[in-house]
Amino acid sequence: MPLSVRSSALTFLAFAMPVSMFGVMWPDVRDRFGQSLGALGTVSLVYGVARMSTSGLGRTATRRFGIGACFIVALVGLVASDLIVGSATSWPMFLGGVATIGVVSGFLDSVGAGVIATLGDVGSAGIIHGSYGIGATVGPLVVAAVPDWRWSLLVAAVVAGAALAVAVIARQAWPAPPTAARDTSVDALVGPPPLRPTVVSLTMFFAFVALEVTFGNWLFTYLTEARSIGDTVAAIGVSGFWGGTMIGRLALVSERVRLLADRAGMPVLAVAGIVFTLLTAVAPGSLVVVTTTLVGLSLSAIVPTLSARTADRVGTEHAQQVSGWQLLAANLGAIVIPFATGEIIDASSADATGVVGLVVFVIGLPTLVTARPAGSMLGSRTSH
Repeated sequence: MPLSVRSSALTFLAFAMPVSMFGVMWPDVRDRFGQSLGALGTVSLVYGVARMSTSGLGRTATRRFGIGACFIVALVGLVASDLIVGSATSWPMFLGGVATIGVVSGFLDSVGAGVIATLGDVGSAGIIHGSYGIGATVGPLVVAAVPDWRWSLLVAAVVAGAALAVAVIARQAWPAPPTAARDTSVDALVGPPPLRPTVVSLTMFFAFVALEVTFGNWLFTYLTEARSIGDTVAAIGVSGFWGGTMIGRLALVSERVRLLADRAGMPVLAVAGIVFTLLTAVAPGSLVVVTTTLVGLSLSAIVPTLSARTADRVGTEHAQQVSGWQLLAANLGAIVIPFATGEIIDASSADATGVVGLVVFVIGLPTLVTARPAGSMLGSRTSH
C-alpha cells in the first residue's frame, strides 16, 4: 500500500473518532456542564455550522500548498481540538473545541475530494472511506472502555498525533493534484438544471444525511434514556450502527454487491431501515446491537448511490453544479435535524429520537421512489 494511501487512511480514521464519541459521552458531559438532555443538539449545530464554513476551501488549498501540507495543518488542528474539548472547564470552552473540530473536519472533507481524484483508484478510495468507518466504529467503544469521557478525547488526540507523524513522513509522497480549469463557456450554454429532479435530489441528500448524523448523535441517548439500556450495551449499539454503515459501503466496491443492492432498490433499503428502526424500539437488551447494526447497513448504500447517480437524475451537463448543491443540502440536513431533535427532546422526552428518525425516513422515501433512474447501481451501466 502506497505511503500516501496509508497516511490518508489514518488521517480519516483520526477525524472520525471524536465526532462519533459526542453522543456516547454526552450524558457525562451534560452533567459536568449542567446542560439539558437536548443540548446535544446545540453541539451538533455548532459542529455542523463550523464544518460547513470550511467545506469549500480544500480545492484551492491543495492546489496552492499540496495535499500533504493540508493534511499536516488539519491534523495539527485536530490534535489541538481534541485536547481543548477533553480539558474544557466550561461549556463555552467545550463548544469552542467542538467548533474547531468542525472547522478542521470541513476542511478535510473538501481536501478528501482532491485526494480521491488524485489517487484515481477505487480500491484506495475504499480503504480511505473504510478507515473513516473504522474510526467511527471504534470511537464509541473507546468512550465505554475508559473511566472518564476526558480520557477518550486524549486517546483521540494520540491517534491524531500518530496520523500527524505519518503525514509529515508522507508529505513528499503525494503527486501534484489535478489542475484542469473549468470550462465556464460550456456552463453558459447548457442553462439551469431541470427543476423537479434537482429538488428531489436536494431533498434526498437533506433527509438521508440527516438520518445518519441524527442516529449517530442521538442513538446512545435514546437507548439509555428511553429504553433504559446499560451504557456499555448502548455504546456497542452506536458502534454497531457505524460499523454497519462501514461494512455496507466497503462492500459496494464489489460489482456483485452493487448489482444485488440495485435489484433490491433504494426504496426497499429505506423501508428496511424503517423496519429495523422500529425493531430497535422494542428489541430486548443486547439485541439492539443487532438492530442498530442493521439500520446502519440499510442506510449505507443510499447516500453513495445517490451521489454517484446524480448525472442520471439531472443530466451529465448539470451533474457538477448539482453535486455542489447536494453537498450543501447534506450539510444543512446534518445541522438542522439533529438540532431540532434536541429541541424536541427538551420539550418532550428522549422517545422523540425514534419518532424524528421515522418522520425523516418517511419524507425521504417518496423521493427515492420518484428519482429511481434506469441503469445499474452507482452509475455502472452494464448491459444484460
